[in-house]
Amino acid sequence: MPTAFPSAVLGAGRPLTLRGAGHSCDGQTVAGNELLVTYDPAGTEHQVREVGEDAVEVPAGTSWRVVERYLNARGRTVPVLTDHLPVSVGGTLSVGGLGATSLRYGMQVDQVERIQLTDGAGVSRWCSRTEHSELFRFALGGLGTLGLIERAVLRTVPLPRTLRLHRRSHPRLDDLVAYTEQIAARDDVDSFCASLRRGELSSTIGLPDTFSRSGGDRWVTVRHTARAELAHGRPVAPPDGWVRMWSDYVVPAGRLAPLVGVLRSRVPLARLPVMLYFLVLRRPADATAFAFAPIGAAEVSIGMGVYMSVRRTPAAVESARRVFGALLEACAELGGRPYLYGVHDFEGSLVEPLYGPDPARLAQLRSAYGLEHVNAHLPLVRAAVSAAGQR
Repeated sequence: MPTAFPSAVLGAGRPLTLRGAGHSCDGQTVAGNELLVTYDPAGTEHQVREVGEDAVEVPAGTSWRVVERYLNARGRTVPVLTDHLPVSVGGTLSVGGLGATSLRYGMQVDQVERIQLTDGAGVSRWCSRTEHSELFRFALGGLGTLGLIERAVLRTVPLPRTLRLHRRSHPRLDDLVAYTEQIAARDDVDSFCASLRRGELSSTIGLPDTFSRSGGDRWVTVRHTARAELAHGRPVAPPDGWVRMWSDYVVPAGRLAPLVGVLRSRVPLARLPVMLYFLVLRRPADATAFAFAPIGAAEVSIGMGVYMSVRRTPAAVESARRVFGALLEACAELGGRPYLYGVHDFEGSLVEPLYGPDPARLAQLRSAYGLEHVNAHLPLVRAAVSAAGQR
């Protein structure tokens, strides 16, 4: 829970910024002269509780590591985990939540049954697919623009004892891109992640225990509790005088190569400290069409993360922003969406291709629920206000 009672804090009307664990990009969780409202994780593990046989209710300030520790002790797990478990549940649900098992289960927000949401007037309400469904659709993946998530009820699945993984090296980026598309076309793989890191191209897939091994394959069996670390490890902090600039993009399967082509035309991957990360994402048949989550209507999508470190100079930062701008434009043209965790400058011409009428509706909802003072500095909010003014 936040350190102050959320209804009183949000209802006071003072400009404020909402923050989970602070694991974000481009000043999204920097308050400036505003009030910073953040979660206090202390003691949250005692507030986690089972709801029936296949769901768990958790405070939004709890870390995914605490949730997994609780569930694993009871033979359960969250279907989708990101590669960094110290982040908060509420913060991750505010951007979508993607992981290696998104190939099988979709996003973390697809596993949410209900959320308790506090609006800008300090009113707290439970939202789900059937109760306050519009708030549910806009809040999950909505970057905190519709208020503070206080609690969440999450679906869980039985905990497998081990995972069987096949790891592969790739000689060229084109080979890795083609292999990722091949995995996206299969329906017998349980997890997938791939990366370009420190000049090395590699991928890891997880297969069911019933899958037969092929001669010469490189297999490793790991404890299930290690699966959150299967993706790329978190890079070390950038050197003094350098800054991280990260962003992720999700496009429908079959369209990864053009997106990679835009990046290669602008960034010398062999020379700059750039890390790439790839995931395959398959939405459940009953998935909610979340307004701003990174996966749109495509049944199967592919995500590409672009993680750059650049010198902390205006010229270098502006150059990186131009790269991200070109990628965002290409992502929209390819029918994809960005992962809002990253560096994004929304131009007016891109808002409608990415989100249709939802930004204008977001502005209306923020006004209706007294949220104009909450996270008003975010590019998504500015784009929403602009879209509403044009209608």
